[in-house]
Amino acid sequence: MNVTEAHVRRATDREGIHCCEVEVRTDDPAAPELLAFFGPSRDNDFDMLAVVNNDANREVDWYDNNLHQAFSDVSISLFQTSTMKTDWGRRETFKEQVLSYPGVRADIARLLDR
Repeated sequence: MNVTEAHVRRATDREGIHCCEVEVRTDDPAAPELLAFFGPSRDNDFDMLAVVNNDANREVDWYDNNLHQAFSDVSISLFQTSTMKTDWGRRETFKEQVLSYPGVRADIARLLDR
């Protein structure tokens, strides 16, 4: 899976952690649109806290209602191997592709006051 587009949507809180929500488009037909949440990390970069599947239909759900089943957490299943373990290399590659997309890292830093 390769990131084809990414942009920061907003700063938010997820499970009590102040973070940024990043809308991500990929070339993977099984996961074409995702939301990735990034928060501060100890190494002065950003940790990917969660990835959720974005199945919201903009024509029907134009007001961005994130309280329904269109947003399901795929953080584990997206990077899981056939032996049910996390493929950390794939996960880190995805994370770096998102953060390296033009403007994303700077926008997260600005919104998280870093």
